[in-house]
Amino acid sequence: MKKPWFIVAALLLSLAAPLALAQAVEPDEPEQVTEPAQPAEPAPPQPVRTVLETYVVNQVTRDDGTREERFTAATQARPGQIVEYRIIVSNVSEETLPPGIVVITVPVLEGTQFVPNSATPSSETLLTEFSADRGQTFAEVNVFIGLGDQRTIADPTAYDTVRWTVLEDMEPGAEITLVYRVTIR
Repeated sequence: MKKPWFIVAALLLSLAAPLALAQAVEPDEPEQVTEPAQPAEPAPPQPVRTVLETYVVNQVTRDDGTREERFTAATQARPGQIVEYRIIVSNVSEETLPPGIVVITVPVLEGTQFVPNSATPSSETLLTEFSADRGQTFAEVNVFIGLGDQRTIADPTAYDTVRWTVLEDMEPGAEITLVYRVTIR
């Protein structure tokens, strides 16, 4: 059975570094010389690649008085500005990834606040869920916080994690774009 590929978009780049193997030595024992460890086999390539694009969202008024959004690639943003994150997810393997295998989880970073109704919504092909407890529990709607008598429904601006699960086969070369927005505090 295949394991789901969980991808935390905050890292977005695979930071899979080889693990260093260390041998514990008791302080009273002399250090023994041993043969160098054989290099670990390289980790299998990840079947999914993610790319993050970040944009500042600006409202502009056109000559006819209508308003439209314009997007500027962001390297920095000021308090009050809205930032849109676009996560481009690609199946870079030669295999079809079955439904439920591709799961993308992204944090709402400290110093930002989730913009309600800004995440790519659930559909027949995608499940969108939210958390208000740093990813401990997720729900599509009515995200609860607190315990016992103190349990309440979280305001969407309190969401701190967004998770998407792809509900259809993801063919080799297939690509989807997931979006959510935050306000800089």
